[in-house]
Amino acid sequence: MKRAALAMALLAAGCGGTDEPAQDEAAAAPPTTPSAAPALPGPGRAPQVADFPDLASKDCPTVVEFYLEALSGREWDKAALVWNDPVIDGARLESVFGAYKDLRLEWPEPLVEGAAGSSYCNVSGKLTDVGDRAKAMVEGTMLLRRVNDVPGATPDQLRWTLQSSTFVERLERSQH
Repeated sequence: MKRAALAMALLAAGCGGTDEPAQDEAAAAPPTTPSAAPALPGPGRAPQVADFPDLASKDCPTVVEFYLEALSGREWDKAALVWNDPVIDGARLESVFGAYKDLRLEWPEPLVEGAAGSSYCNVSGKLTDVGDRAKAMVEGTMLLRRVNDVPGATPDQLRWTLQSSTFVERLERSQH
C-alpha cells in the first residue's frame, strides 16, 4: 500500500520518473504498511541512521522506498545513509543523480534470498526522468544485504544496506 501511495504521490507531485511513458505504477507496486515520518535532524547536524526508523526495517522494500524518496527529494545525505559507506556520500549521489529533474524508478517486488547468515535483496527496475523525457531510460539493479539475526551482530549489520547499484553508473561499496 505504501509503494502504491508513494507511486501515486510521486506521479501527482511530479517527484520521480522513468523515460518510459507513464504507466499505472500503483498496479506494479507491492503492498507495504505506511510509517510515520521521522523528525528531521537539527540545524547543522547531518542526518544519522538513528533519525530514520525505516532504515532499521527488516523489510527490504521499506528501505528501498526510503532511498528512492530521498533521491527524488534531492536529499543526498539522507539517501547516502542506505549505503553505510563513506565512499558513497551525499556529494557522490548528487553527482550521479543531480541531473535528473524528476527521478522515478519503476520496480517490481524485489527478490530476497538468504545465504550463510546473510540475506540479499535484488531490486531491478527502470530509472527515468519524468522532467526530461529526452533523457534515456536506464535499466539497472540494486543489491542490498543484511546479516540475519545472528548473535553478536551490530545494528548496522542487521539493517539493509546497499552493496551495489548499476543505475546511471556502477556504484559499489568501498572495500573497508
